[in-house]
Amino acid sequence: MVYSPLSPAEESRHLAQPPEVNSTVRLFNDVYFDHTLPQATCDIETWAPFPRLPPELRLHVWQLFLQQHRMIELGLRSGDNRDTSLCYTVRNHLGRLPAARVNSEVRQATLCFYRVQLPFPWLGADRVLYLNPEYDVLYNNAEKSHATMLPDFLHDVRAYDPKDQGVTHLAIRDWFLVSIEPNGDRPLWFTPADLHPTTAESFTDILRTRLRSVLGVVNFRSFMRGIGEPPPGGCPYHFAQTFPLRRRSNPVGAFSWLETDPRLGVELDLRRLPITRDPRCFTRYWAELETAFGISGRAKDDGFRLYICPSLHWPGFQSAMPRQKGSREELARHLRHEEADWLFIRQDLRDITCRIIPGSRLFPRHGPFVDAETFEMMEKAPSTAIGMWLFPAEAFKEPNSLYLPKCIFDMSAARPGLFLFEV
Repeated sequence: MVYSPLSPAEESRHLAQPPEVNSTVRLFNDVYFDHTLPQATCDIETWAPFPRLPPELRLHVWQLFLQQHRMIELGLRSGDNRDTSLCYTVRNHLGRLPAARVNSEVRQATLCFYRVQLPFPWLGADRVLYLNPEYDVLYNNAEKSHATMLPDFLHDVRAYDPKDQGVTHLAIRDWFLVSIEPNGDRPLWFTPADLHPTTAESFTDILRTRLRSVLGVVNFRSFMRGIGEPPPGGCPYHFAQTFPLRRRSNPVGAFSWLETDPRLGVELDLRRLPITRDPRCFTRYWAELETAFGISGRAKDDGFRLYICPSLHWPGFQSAMPRQKGSREELARHLRHEEADWLFIRQDLRDITCRIIPGSRLFPRHGPFVDAETFEMMEKAPSTAIGMWLFPAEAFKEPNSLYLPKCIFDMSAARPGLFLFEV
């Protein structure tokens, strides 16, 4: 994100006017993918010699082109007229028993790369969900009332996988992490007794041997990256340029899975992470779920990883054109509002400081914890990214007692990974 410096007079005018829309937004995503994606991949269809290549070589080229991660958001729910008596009674083309009643005709023309071809009804028509378990992350974005559909869905993906693998990477939205009742109890989403015996057995095996990573998707406490609250217990004032912004619009998004976030200034923003919920509850809750299904004492080297994945859920704007959801124009509008919000915070800080130290100057744009030179370097880089951080769940330690009630964690000792989406 590149901001142009504002004088005090300009800042005053900006506060009195609604943020103007500038659709020119330069993201770290653009810089990264411009350097990593070969331009030739865009010209395969127009490259004249390509059709003359042997079929097996053309297929290999397309498979290489398709080898990218995707995050697929799914809203799992059971229909009001679902006939449960038909579950696990009709075998699919692989001779397996899926949980759902599906059309026996599976589309023949499909990409070899997406070996899982899961039929499902949508708006009265038959559709097929194409998946590659090694590359795709399935994001369960369902409502809490449909939590028990998750084991059914995971079983069905496995039932339609010729390799009998099924979902490898699973993401779960924040409401799924913690379910605290008023009396303090924390009931499980489901137990083996709540599931069909076939589902319960399959889900147990999936937990034990199939899942390689589970991502707990959480939100930062604010919709803006300009953060800070007055003491006691408040988070120091700071504009966190590297807090990743949530991807919007298309439910299927391609991304690069970076083991470490390479952006400048990440370590500065990790000192105070204000999160909506205590992520350590997710670790305890997942362990309780595994125990309920007879899984305990996981070896540290079994390859399974539990991640906490924070991102900033930035608000959209009312538009007469639904297709603009998540567009560059909408993002540009948000960034202008974000800048105005940070200006309001700085004016409040100036007023507080002036009461303590009369004659104090305007609170600087870079805030008190980052020097101006570093802040400007991060703007020019740029540092704004559409994506989500990945922290190993065990990286979240007990926070300072002052910050514990507000779930503010010092994560400066951990360098997170980054899901960086193509936008």
